Amino acid sequence: MKESDSVIEIVREPGAVSLIFEKMQDQRKPLSIVQHGHSSDAWVVKVSPSRLILAKRDKASKFTTETVEFQFRCVLGRNITGKSRIIRLKDDFLELALPPEVAIIQRREAYRVVPTIDSVAIFQTVKKRILSGRIEDLSSTGILVRIPQEIPIAVPCDIRALCLYLNHAESASDFTRQGTVKNFMVTIKTAIMTIVRKADNGATKFATYGIHFTPSALEERQLSRIIVGYERAARQKGLRA
Repeated sequence: MKESDSVIEIVREPGAVSLIFEKMQDQRKPLSIVQHGHSSDAWVVKVSPSRLILAKRDKASKFTTETVEFQFRCVLGRNITGKSRIIRLKDDFLELALPPEVAIIQRREAYRVVPTIDSVAIFQTVKKRILSGRIEDLSSTGILVRIPQEIPIAVPCDIRALCLYLNHAESASDFTRQGTVKNFMVTIKTAIMTIVRKADNGATKFATYGIHFTPSALEERQLSRIIVGYERAARQKGLRA
């Protein structure tokens, strides 16, 4: 990604930095930590006002007390990078100082948001409809979909339409109660669709597909309205990352 194609936001307020990691802990999302060119996955298991405790995926990974870099995708689908120092080393865990700042990197042309977990996509081919799986994130030009391995996926030239069933949990307001869910269905018929990425290490029952599409002006307006609503609700909940 070129720097000119992205927006970089620096977050320095300790509470906002802590909140990003608290959300990663709540959803058990992994992050990558890098030191001396070696990358290892970890999970956040505790967040305090000044420190983080990470559980290492690979217990054999060796670290020193020098600075480490981390990079991950937060719960809103933004790319986060930053640096910190290791305070204490253990075989299973790393204790780090809370980073003084993090950088949030977001593509300008395709802002990504994360729908609720019951949002799904359906591929329409010439002969049938295929329930693909859960939508991991969404933008006006593409989706990331988590698909069970046993479901056959049509090659990109067979995809004639894409139906997105999106559910969105509303924040409590003067007009909605806590827990109110809005439902949307967007059918993208005129798009040119391509599978641009498949992630599957063979170790799980799921594969992750990146689907890029070029929607019509009307379809793009529909998606943009939904995405703005998702972002607004997230900000009302106090998560700016």
